[in-house]
Formats: sequence, C-alpha cells, structure tokens
Amino acid sequence: MKDIKDLSEYIINEALKQGADDVDVIIRESSSSNIEIRLGKIEELKQANPKGLGIRVFKNKRKALTYTSDLRLDSVKKLVTQTVEMAGITNQDEFNGLPEKNLLGIADVNLSLYDKKLETMSTEDKIRIAKEVEEIGMAQDPLINNSGGAHWGDTKSRMALSNSRGFFGEQEYSSCYFSLSLVAEKDGVKQTDYWWTRSRFLNKLDSVENVAKEAARRTVSKIGAIKPKTKKVPVVFDPEVGKDFLNIISSSVMGTSIYRKSSFLVDKLNKKIGVDNLTITDDGILKDGLGSRRFDGEGLPSRKNIVLDHGILKKYLCDCYSAKKLKHPPTGNASRGISSDPNPGTTNFYMQNGNITPEEIIKSVKNGLYLTSVNWVGVNYVTGDYSRGAEGIWIENGKLTYPVQEFTVAGNMLDMMKSIVMIGNDLTFKDSTNAPTFLIKEMMVSGS
Repeated sequence: MKDIKDLSEYIINEALKQGADDVDVIIRESSSSNIEIRLGKIEELKQANPKGLGIRVFKNKRKALTYTSDLRLDSVKKLVTQTVEMAGITNQDEFNGLPEKNLLGIADVNLSLYDKKLETMSTEDKIRIAKEVEEIGMAQDPLINNSGGAHWGDTKSRMALSNSRGFFGEQEYSSCYFSLSLVAEKDGVKQTDYWWTRSRFLNKLDSVENVAKEAARRTVSKIGAIKPKTKKVPVVFDPEVGKDFLNIISSSVMGTSIYRKSSFLVDKLNKKIGVDNLTITDDGILKDGLGSRRFDGEGLPSRKNIVLDHGILKKYLCDCYSAKKLKHPPTGNASRGISSDPNPGTTNFYMQNGNITPEEIIKSVKNGLYLTSVNWVGVNYVTGDYSRGAEGIWIENGKLTYPVQEFTVAGNMLDMMKSIVMIGNDLTFKDSTNAPTFLIKEMMVSGS
C-alpha cells in the first residue's frame, strides 16, 4: 500500500483544517480467489482485488461516515469536505467520539498472520486441489453418487488505521480454505454433508485425503436416518454444533446487545451462569488464530479476554461506544469495515478444553443423542429459548448406533450452560470460534 501513511495524514489534516474535532481513517486493499468444481468441471472461478477507504469525522458530538474506492487525491479531498459538512448536521450523541488517547496502542506480540506463499500459488494448483478432493471423496463409497461441489478460496488483505489522536497501525492478513460437499443415495433417499479445512497458512491446511474422507464419512453416516421418539435425553454436542452454541453466547455478550436489552445475559455480569468447569475466552492475540490481530477497529491493542470464568460471566465484549453506554471498560473488540462504524465482535472465541475424551463422553450415555447439525433459526436471544431442527446419531449403551433426523432439540441457553456435565479434550482451532465435544445432562428431543 504505497504512501498509505501519507494519504491517511493528508485526510486527517484536511478534515481538521475544515473544522472537524476528530477524525479516523481506515484504508484496505485485498485480493481474493474463489473456485467451485463440480463433477470435475469448473463451475465458478472468481478473482477480485477491491480497495477503498472509510472516513469518520466527529464534530460537536455529531458523527459522519463516508467511504470510497476512488483513491485519487482530488476525489479524496472532495469526500473529506462532504464528510465534514455531514458531521455538522447529523444528530448529537454524547457517546460519539474516538477512544481516549491513553487507550490506543498496538499489542506487543509477534503474530504471524500472513502467508507469502499464497502470493505465488497458481490458479492451476488451486483448481487441482479442488478437483482432487472431489475425486477422492466420490470414490470413498458406492453410495456416493453425486457432488455438491468442491470449493477453494483464499484472501490476502492489508489494512491501515489512523486517527487524529496520533494512532497509526498497519496489519496484513491471509487465509485459505477448501471444502467438499457430497451426496449419497440409498433406496431413493438422498443425504448430503460436507467437510472443510481453513487456515492462515497453506502448509497448515488439513490434507486433501482427510477432508475428502471426512466429507464422505459424514455423508454416508446419514444413510438410513429415522425420526427419533419424543423424549428428554442427554445430548452430546459435537465440535461443529458446539461452535454454533458458542456463536449464540458470543452474540449475547456483545455490548450492543446488552445496551439494546436484546440479550438473555442482560444484568448477568459477575453472576454465575454456567457450571464450574465452563470457561469461555476471546483471545485476539492467539498464535496463528484466524481472528488474531494486533489492534482492533478503533486502534485499541488486542488482548485475551476471559468472558466466562468457571461459570461466572466476567465481561461483555465492547467497542468504545457500547463501553461508554454501559460504563464498562472497552475490551479491544471493535470490528470495522471501510463502510461501517466500529461494532463489537469476537476474535478467537472458544470454550476451554476439558480432560475427557469424546469417546468417554459418548460411552457415559446409556440412551441419548449425539448432535451433529442444527438449523440456525430457532433461538430467542432475549429469553435464551433454544429450539432447533437437528440431525445426529442415536446413542445406545454408550455406542453410536443409527442416524436420526427430522426432529427438534430444545432447551434454554441459561439452563443448558448450567447442565453441562462433561467437556471433552478435543478442542482444535480450525475456525475463529471453536469448541470441544461436550455433554448436556438433558434436553427435549421432539420427533415421532
């Protein structure tokens, strides 16, 4: 990003000259590729190289936000003028403004977030990986007779943030992934499933063979699925569904959700809401983490936040605006694009590992459900009520026996967090939100 600091300083000085009280500027450029292969043929091949900048101007507790992809100096100057003019007529808000200068900074950690090998990786190699994973997956079982597609994607990004209180920071990121979706059929009934791998680094992706075999295993394991009987049973959450469970919690600890009273965790700070061995962390400086960064979207240093400590809710995750409204310390969790205001978001959000193997957890269940998939709809974030369409495998006498689907699993998030009886030791950081296997004592399964 040539002369990015000079451009940022120009924008800030020009806005201050025209009457702004404070200014911040975010500049981002990226390149990405997305490839879809289906039955050995290329169905989609996209490459994009977007760039742009966003400007926030504050004036008398008023705020204006503008953005553009035109980085020519004369165009940028006109945009600055428009932004300052807009900031003179928007509504006042006592909580508007940049972070205090003493809050700004960059985490003093060595984070490796960018893989230069992606710069030289050819499109042919990306296509080859997608074709190989599909070919290997299709060959795993005669019941697999179709493909939902194999995908490759990668992104390389550079961003810079600066403001009129002296902050300037630059960050580079990369990520890459590939995935496979398969279709299996028996007696005219089709089943689908998928698997994937994602990392910041090419050499840390899972192997093509492992992704293909796992996609095939998950797809074929659904063959012969039946609807379970309605009853209350223990439920084992696999890591994928555990991740979904954590996404509900993360949305509910956001400062915006708390001050808008749209969370079941309002007024729960420093109260016990989970079992003793339930600890949930948001770690913005995790080594190789897909959500790691050295500073957040407002220029605060990234950090490790213990959100839930042995069942006690210790923090809401806040940007500066929500922190001011709640009289809660900001947590370095502001996320922002060039066209949006900062809002709180997670970095690397995870449930702390337990000390029990997933096999031991399953073995402890005499009659219950191993939950492998849920639909997103069915969560009331205000009350915590949870009712989801689901799929899984039935457990009998400590063994996975037969697949089940076309049912709902229901409970309440607060009750569920207080009913976790076992947490597995299989936590892996394959995404920015991650969970080990865990067991909830009892939930309502509604089937036949």
